[in-house]
Amino acid sequence: VGDLHVMNDEQDAGDDGRSEEAWVIGANPELAIRARNVSMYLERGGALKEVRLTENESKEWSVWLRLVGRPGEYRLSKFKSDEPKIYRDVGLAVAACRDDFGYFGPIILSTDRQPDAPA
Repeated sequence: VGDLHVMNDEQDAGDDGRSEEAWVIGANPELAIRARNVSMYLERGGALKEVRLTENESKEWSVWLRLVGRPGEYRLSKFKSDEPKIYRDVGLAVAACRDDFGYFGPIILSTDRQPDAPA
């Protein structure tokens, strides 16, 4: 498995094809990883240990990944961007985990939404 490096906002992994390393973007306090880098990590023998989908107050879902042999949890970002990858449908988020990353293990669902106040 290639090395997995943390980099800050001033550094750029580049777009020159596939390097021997998968880059993780540090976004304190949470870590983010681009979808393309997850794919590269998996192609080099890495594996996903856990997937968690979190729903925000706006009913949008984000994907959080735990990588085998790596500490922490990483928020999935878009393929060529540091912007979080957001899904409006939980079914599409699950399908992306299965289809894009070949993950067929358990997926944890959580929500930040609160019940509506009684009228």
